[in-house]
Amino acid sequence: MILVRGAGELATAAAISLWKSGYDVVATDLRTPLAIRRTVAFCEVMFTGRTTVEGVRAVRCDPEAVPAFLGQGKLPVLVDTPDLTRELSAGVLVDARMLKTVQADMRSQARLTIGLGPGFTAGENCHLVIETLRGHDLGRIIEIGPPARDTGIPGNIAGETRRRVVRAPADGQISWQVELGDLVSERDLMGNISSETPIYAPLSGLVRGLIAPGLTVPRGLKIADVDPRGDRVNFSTISDKARAVGRAVLEAVLSNHFLPEGTHEP
Repeated sequence: MILVRGAGELATAAAISLWKSGYDVVATDLRTPLAIRRTVAFCEVMFTGRTTVEGVRAVRCDPEAVPAFLGQGKLPVLVDTPDLTRELSAGVLVDARMLKTVQADMRSQARLTIGLGPGFTAGENCHLVIETLRGHDLGRIIEIGPPARDTGIPGNIAGETRRRVVRAPADGQISWQVELGDLVSERDLMGNISSETPIYAPLSGLVRGLIAPGLTVPRGLKIADVDPRGDRVNFSTISDKARAVGRAVLEAVLSNHFLPEGTHEP
């Protein structure tokens, strides 16, 4: 069994790559997830109970129901707790929460531990790290050392970086007047914070990410994403970046880095 901590887009891409290759996969996330690309994230089950991403059906469940749902060909998603790896006897642990802060050593929790992006250092707090920064090394499996540092700058898409990301202009409860997949023009009204503070589109493009409506958010939190490529983007399928990272996780698991219990290094 493989446990994927996190159920946002990158985590979902990893879970799907592993699932379609025949592994039993369980994902976890917060009880109230903050992902914005909800059409391609298994964490949506926390709000809806079930969702499907690229043909893989996911359901929210409790730990004791995991075997039953796996037997039905459904990928279980659980509320994240620190003890789940032990409870589920997972042989592989993938931390895909993208917290971007230094994490505790998790190598004792499973026979193979994989960390995604900043916060992990192969050989120190996990066995392997997957590079998540867009560019030449995206998806590279790192056996010793850390990935690239977090730049704090969103990846460049059609010449746009920071401007395409919408952040909460104030504290309060989110309500939207647009849907995922809508086309907007710069300065269009997208929604409001607590019915008082308007949220405007930062540029023209396609609404690819929206945090779940009704959530109460702090000022500055990432709440939406407008893709400047417009209707050339398929918001209902996993992005090129997530797909590269997900397949790198699969390669790491399939490679000889993962030795079943009882075997020995060559």
